[in-house]
Amino acid sequence: MSNFWGKIKNLFQSNVSEEDTYDEIDISYPEEIPLDEKFANLFIKAGGHFLYCETISIAAEYVKNIVLSEKISRMICFDPKLQRILNTLGVNYIEYPSASADCSFVGCESLVAYNGSIVLSSHQRGGRGINELPNTFIVFSNPSQIEVNLKDAMTTINKNKSGHLPNGITSIGGVDANQLDGENTQKPIIYLLLVEDE
Repeated sequence: MSNFWGKIKNLFQSNVSEEDTYDEIDISYPEEIPLDEKFANLFIKAGGHFLYCETISIAAEYVKNIVLSEKISRMICFDPKLQRILNTLGVNYIEYPSASADCSFVGCESLVAYNGSIVLSSHQRGGRGINELPNTFIVFSNPSQIEVNLKDAMTTINKNKSGHLPNGITSIGGVDANQLDGENTQKPIIYLLLVEDE
């Protein structure tokens, strides 16, 4: 019996030569992807148009190019800061929803890296529902608004706006994002301007 095991042992030892080399297997964890890169990748994967801007003047140039390429004749804009950009460009805008508007120029509450979505509240939408706005959005945002997930986004909203919490919080874009307002089933066209914080 011991001779049998000895033969098996010799069989395995004879098949392994000293010249055989083995590639090392990397068992380390992959390097963590930065949040801004993760957000951008998922936002683009979901069909969004991501535009990085070092300055507000570069963002304004992008807005000008979007207006021309999308043939936007009238834009809805509720935010006075964003209205100044449109005034500088000479872009026609209104401060109320209208069937004649082709695009909404809005800020956002946060950007969610988990799925590449953009969180909007009634503050950015002028108290209106998503279905009351045009299907094309230009969203102005900053890298400091990127959050890991929706829970972190909601925590930041609660912290930053305590006493003046917005209502009508929803998200647009993103991978596997559910349409929360229900009526507007057409996928929105979203241009995101990620402008470096000043």
